[in-house]
Amino acid sequence: MYTVQRYSKFEYEVWNNFVSVSKNATFLFQRDFMDYHKDRFEDYSLMIYEGEKLVALLPANRVGDQLYSHQGLTYGGLILKDFDKVNSIASVFNELMLFLRDEYFRILTLKLMPTKYNLFQSNALEYVLFQKKASLVRRDMNFFVHLQRNTKVHKNKKKIYNKEFTRDFIITESKNFELFWTEILKPVLKQKYDVNPVHSVNEIQKLSDRFPDNIQQFNLEYQGNLVAGMTLFIEPNSRVVKSQYGAVNELGKKLKALDFLYLELFKKYQDLGFEFFDLGTTNEADGYIYNHGLTNYKEELGGIPTNLDRYELQL
Repeated sequence: MYTVQRYSKFEYEVWNNFVSVSKNATFLFQRDFMDYHKDRFEDYSLMIYEGEKLVALLPANRVGDQLYSHQGLTYGGLILKDFDKVNSIASVFNELMLFLRDEYFRILTLKLMPTKYNLFQSNALEYVLFQKKASLVRRDMNFFVHLQRNTKVHKNKKKIYNKEFTRDFIITESKNFELFWTEILKPVLKQKYDVNPVHSVNEIQKLSDRFPDNIQQFNLEYQGNLVAGMTLFIEPNSRVVKSQYGAVNELGKKLKALDFLYLELFKKYQDLGFEFFDLGTTNEADGYIYNHGLTNYKEELGGIPTNLDRYELQL
């Protein structure tokens, strides 16, 4: 028999222990990551038990009578310890729906995890959503580079290695995010898109202090000047590296510094045995439009799109 209960701070260790052994979870689901912006969301994360055994988690937040896969996270869905049979997942989902109806929710919105982070590569949840007549309300193209195959990087990107000035490039790994945030990332995002980074520099610094093995900053200098940088989210369990932020200033653009940084980081994590490099998405307007220039850029780096889907279910 399955039961559902709402997460509370008293289940902090139980939640985190489950995430640490799950085959389709990343460090983003650890409570110390989820709770950094708890003032912005009404957390309504759920824990599903079979008898006394915890079998699934749903990182989530509430907005009125709608429950969302946590809107402060890039992806979500049901977190499972290991591969579960379709019957089990269907039973868990049925119990979840009953619970949400009893709690007077009207809509469930799930933003699912790209399959590259899912070690058992199961699409059972998608089938159950289809069976329940859930609507696909958004689809983004999330680009991944397969590091352990013959990555098809465009020759235009590789030309950077023929340039004499690359001898003056120095890549450094740093735990100080202030320089990149203030000198490059914030000004570039403001000028190009009139937005700020999702994380403030204080937030990313705090998260890096909490997850020192998962969040890394790489800066590229040219003749002593910072010209490009990249903030990585690293998931050793699923062997995926994500470019959370990457930016370059005007001088760096002329020097193709970001291209160089990408290619060098591909080599680094390929040698470390990682499978995929996550380049992020290129979509706008609820997924119906994609940025052609950005898509072309990621494809030239060897990126291949994987669906990042969002479903809505009327309860």
